[in-house]
Parts: sequence; structure tokens; C-alpha cells
Amino acid sequence: MSSASGGADLGRGEGTEEQRQRGIWILVAAALAFAVLVLPQVVEGDDRTSFAGSALPDGAAPRLPTSPGGLPSNGPTALPSASLPGYGSGGGGGGGRPAETRAPASPTVAPDPTDEAYRAVSPGDCLAVYDTGDGQYNSRMPVQVACGAGNAFMWVSAVRSSGGACPQGPGQNSMSYTSRGRTTALCLTRKFAVGYCLLAEQTGSGQQARMNAGLMTVVDCDAKRVPARYNRILHITGVYKAPAGASSANCARVQGDRTYYWSWLVNDGRTLLCTMVYQG
Repeated sequence: MSSASGGADLGRGEGTEEQRQRGIWILVAAALAFAVLVLPQVVEGDDRTSFAGSALPDGAAPRLPTSPGGLPSNGPTALPSASLPGYGSGGGGGGGRPAETRAPASPTVAPDPTDEAYRAVSPGDCLAVYDTGDGQYNSRMPVQVACGAGNAFMWVSAVRSSGGACPQGPGQNSMSYTSRGRTTALCLTRKFAVGYCLLAEQTGSGQQARMNAGLMTVVDCDAKRVPARYNRILHITGVYKAPAGASSANCARVQGDRTYYWSWLVNDGRTLLCTMVYQG
């Protein structure tokens, strides 16, 4: 009986030892699994969050981030909280978040289409603008057109800061516009074309007749009424390079022409403008 009992005890002892060893191996395996599966994730997370600090050279002091404009910061409170949301939050004794600073907003200036139109004009451009005979131009806007167009009445010789700086003479004038204290003046030279008409004022008759033409005007040749300051419509019959000693005698279009012409030297005396009273 004792022999059988002893064998049973030995078997239980061996079984207990095997269970203990098996438990140890289970613990070792669990530790290894923890080291392989869990620990690298924790280190990776630590590295990711502390990368800025670990990248500093040995012995170097960490520097605060700069502001968005590239200006170095003297400390967290010198930067707007919107730039560094982690700085300046509430805490004991140190006060709350510093007040945000904002650059003053620039005043909104309404666009001025007329000023823009004037500033878009350059010397050499042509405009569909003319004197109506009522002391004003047909348009306050300098309407640009191709210089070969039928309504290209004016040629811009220069752009100045005041109308007084523009040349003044027969067939020359200016139009200007002032906006926000700045004046843009367009120096105009009339483009004359055969077949067009302009306004004039005649005084006297016969050998005493005088004709004062509005050389910057344009009018319908068949107009039934004219502005009060004028009483004649002149028809342009010729635009010639002015010869030496040019006069109305140079306006004849055919041999023996007996038409009564009125003429002017325009374009600084280089062009002879020939006209006659419009007969319809």
C-alpha cells in the first residue's frame, strides 16, 4: 500500500513541477509579447511628440517658434494667441491668455471708373470725344477708339497733371479729371476729316465778314439748330500739308474754283484746314 501511495505522490509531485514550469514559460511568453507588440508603439509615440526637442544640438537652448511674419518672438506672451494656441492659457498666478493683437484694417476705397478710364489713356490714343458747342464735351469719359475709326475725333498728344500744361492753339485743347486730389489731363489735338462739319460764328458780311470756328466741335451737317453761341455750320473740304504762305487760295479743288473758302492753320501750323459754309 505504501508503495502504491508513494508512486501516486511522486506522480503528483512531477505533475506539479511541470505545471510550475509551464506557468513560467507562459509568463515569459507574455513578457516577450508585451515587449514586441506594446513597447515599440509607446516609444514611437514618445519620439513623435518629442521630436522637436530631441533634434536640438547638444548643449543648445531650445528656441521659441517665430511669428507668422518671420519676426523672432521674445516669449510666448509676445505672440498672438492665435499663432500659438498652447501658450498663455489660464493658470495660477500668471494671468490669463494675452489679448490678441490685430493690424488695423485698411479703409476700403470705392473704385472710380472715370479716374481709371483717364489713367488708362496714353499718348497716341484716339478718342470719340468732341466739343458739343455748349461749352462741354459730348462725354465726360475718354472713350477710346481705333484711330482709323470714323468717330476718332481727337488724338491724345500727351498726358499731364494739369490742363494748363497742355499745348494751346487752333485745334488743340485738353480734358481733365480730378479724383482724390490727383488730376489727369489729356492733351487733345483735333483730327479733321473731309466731309465732316463743325460750328462757327460769323460776324459782318461781304468784305467785312469774319468767321470764328469752334475747331474742336463736331455737328451734324444737316442740323436745323445750333448752339446759341454759333450761327454757321462749316463743311470740311480739305485737310492738306500746309505750303509756305498757306492761305484760302490753296483750298481750290479744281481749276477756276470760285468757292468762298474759310481756312485755318492747325496742328502747330503744319496743316491747312479748308472749309466752306455748308449749303446742304
